[in-house]
Amino acid sequence: MGIYRQGKIYWVNKCVDGVRYYKSAETTSKMEAKAFYETWVVELKEQIKTGKPIIKEQAPERITFSELSIKYLEFTAGRLKSHDRLKSFTNTLNKYFAKKRLTDFTVLDIENMQSDIIKRNLSVSYANRLTAILKRMFKKAAEWELIDENILKRIRTAKLLKGEIKRLRYLTDDEQERLISACSKEIRPIIITALNTGMRKSEILNLTWDRVDLKNKVILLDITKNGERREIPINNTLLNTLSVITRHIKCEYVFYNKETLKPYYDIKKSFATALKKAHIIDFHFHDLRHTFASSLVMEGIDLATIQKLLGHKTINMTLRYAHLSNVHLKDAVNVLDKNKKCYNSVITKKNDILSNS
Repeated sequence: MGIYRQGKIYWVNKCVDGVRYYKSAETTSKMEAKAFYETWVVELKEQIKTGKPIIKEQAPERITFSELSIKYLEFTAGRLKSHDRLKSFTNTLNKYFAKKRLTDFTVLDIENMQSDIIKRNLSVSYANRLTAILKRMFKKAAEWELIDENILKRIRTAKLLKGEIKRLRYLTDDEQERLISACSKEIRPIIITALNTGMRKSEILNLTWDRVDLKNKVILLDITKNGERREIPINNTLLNTLSVITRHIKCEYVFYNKETLKPYYDIKKSFATALKKAHIIDFHFHDLRHTFASSLVMEGIDLATIQKLLGHKTINMTLRYAHLSNVHLKDAVNVLDKNKKCYNSVITKKNDILSNS
């Protein structure tokens, strides 16, 4: 319900056909303001429908994209782990649409933005990321009654660009050994944790001991990227690694800077040094998550299980690893060869007869 307080007086607002209207409820009581809102909305819609002049207090105000982006970032702060990264994306979107009214948006506007990104030799995935964020912002605008459903439907028809390359770089067993050997003692347990849990970097660096249950061999994550609880089993490799980490009474974090007693903000420099020593190229920290998932797939673990371990909301996100299982299907059927000696000799004799005839 569009009720807010300005000073001591309550005001009401309503979005009709993409236009937002305001009016003072002339009361300091929220209960009275709610009653006023119900009556006012009916009268406002009738005025608009019949074409009657709208009084000054109800003069329409069209919301710009810049105003929506401010409201959206206020909403995501504390709710989404990706809030900080969203700031960068919304800044880019504002360069294209800051002063544009939400009611004036067209599919062509979005497609022009996509074309400009490609012309600047930026990736298709970047263009699609901006488009997806823009769509989410409009969805939230509709929920907040800043726009009507017709505008949202129009924006939803904008399509993502084809040709996006989904990155899937993972380490071989040999590369994993080389990387772990090349790591400094500070980041080695962090890398081992990533390889054995598939946790995101932010989840690992912000991990606290109260979320680690070594007795029952499980890590409990309550606040994840998608906002859902996740339980991650601890295997013996990780158990041995975590068991020898020195805990500090003044620091609740599992991985922390021994000098400051604060969690690591990032480990880019140390990780880059380890990669260089291990002679591993074209590899990012997030690829450790891909390595975890890829290793499980190649060991025959089903995708539904991997989806739960990674914390993917939908199976579609996990399907990027599906092709890896096909490689091992060949090995699976080859297992049958050793059990078919009984008729392999018959086939050989039959082939010899056919070749001599």
